Amino acid sequence: MKDDPTCKTCGMLMTEFDDWAWYTCPECGNRVKIIDGSVTWYDEIFGENEKEHYSDFDLADFCRGGDLTED
Repeated sequence: MKDDPTCKTCGMLMTEFDDWAWYTCPECGNRVKIIDGSVTWYDEIFGENEKEHYSDFDLADFCRGGDLTED
């Protein structure tokens, strides 16, 4: 028997489970991933932070660690 986590937003039991790792709160829709006791909230992964890279070239340059040209 699984133990349903408590929603950090509204305090309700998160009873909706996808049979893998994600629990969803039926009250407010908040989500949490629990794998082998490791708890990660949806907003920690997919938070609404300010966008850091404004173009594909900017993002590719960041990932490569160098300059990117159109060649």
